[in-house]
Amino acid sequence: MGNTNNASVWAYADVYIAPLDAAIPENGLPFGPEWEQVGLLDGEEGFTEAIEVESEDLYAWGGVLVASTHNNFKVTRKFLPFEDNKAVYDLMYPGHGVAFDGEGGYEGQIHVPDMQAKFKIAFETRTGDLIKRTVSANYAQVAERGESTENATELAKREITVSIYPTNADADGASTLFYTYKGQATTEPAG
Repeated sequence: MGNTNNASVWAYADVYIAPLDAAIPENGLPFGPEWEQVGLLDGEEGFTEAIEVESEDLYAWGGVLVASTHNNFKVTRKFLPFEDNKAVYDLMYPGHGVAFDGEGGYEGQIHVPDMQAKFKIAFETRTGDLIKRTVSANYAQVAERGESTENATELAKREITVSIYPTNADADGASTLFYTYKGQATTEPAG
């Protein structure tokens, strides 16, 4: 039988980015100061996760299916921020020379981005004190800098798609993509 506790509609969401050595907050603890919020997001579009796997069917003479190969596993996540801020520019134009005043103003040079920039990324949704987090265990890179839209009838927004890279395989051969948590947000470590 189904369980409504396993289905969720979320009131709020955030994306965070951090340097590669940033600690991943576990058990619902808050993000540390090294994690930057990307800012306001397009809630109607939400987060889109895509999983790509290449496969090939192998046949023997006579057209008999003998085996199928599956390889080149890839996970991407897409989101659309509304804000122009340091975190968004760090994703769109890593290595930029733009200073932000914290009041919506900014000035500086936008350079050709470092296309190999690596970072940790976290996706969080929440309603009340219930949160769901998906945090890159290793690192992410911007895979696609999609369209940026500015017009008279909608909030300006830009589309960002990131690729998630797994950790190196452990002794059992398992590579980790994400740390995930769904439960109560906490302010103090358990114990």
